[in-house]
Amino acid sequence: MNRSYRRGFTLVELMVVIGILGLLVGILAVAVIPKLAQASAKLEVKQIGDLMQAIQQIPIDNKKKKTLTEAALKDAKGQKFYEQCIKKKLLDPEVVNKLVSLNSKVDSKAGTDWIESGEMPPNSCSYTSPKGSDLLSVLNSKGAQKTVVLTFNSQNWNNYENEGVIVYWSDGDTAEYMTADNASSQWNIDATTFKERPNDVIGNKKPFNRTYEQ
Repeated sequence: MNRSYRRGFTLVELMVVIGILGLLVGILAVAVIPKLAQASAKLEVKQIGDLMQAIQQIPIDNKKKKTLTEAALKDAKGQKFYEQCIKKKLLDPEVVNKLVSLNSKVDSKAGTDWIESGEMPPNSCSYTSPKGSDLLSVLNSKGAQKTVVLTFNSQNWNNYENEGVIVYWSDGDTAEYMTADNASSQWNIDATTFKERPNDVIGNKKPFNRTYEQ
């Protein structure tokens, strides 16, 4: 009497299938991951643009503009600047979530509960800012005097290594990415310094000399 039976996979066949699946996953990762990074980089431009728009509204309101000269805000920079701006209602609470880079490896989005305590939690800000007392002057810098208003702080400087470092110019309509080559050729910033030592760039070297992280 004939018997029929179903033969299972051999170990060699299983290894071949697993190898093919691994190859397909690798190919997919190579194709998809860069696209995701590019999409995030574009969204970052939109986010920092929203933050810039909120900052630009401060000097338009005379009451808010006067607040910039108060002791708490006058010398505030970076996270302290944003902390004071939201605390004193110069920026809407919704802006809190705009203060963290979409690709940050170190920062977490701050909640609005910190506003009552008066202190922003550590690692809840990814961007630099001008001094409070210098904000109006920085925003009005045009042409040859133009400067960077907002950029990444040192912890987030290389969030988008393939794109560069995001910058929003005082005379710009949108944010853009500055590469090490651009920094070197246009602003005489050493490429290695630009990529590896952001603390030597932020608040020190033109055009980053009027924006600070702390």
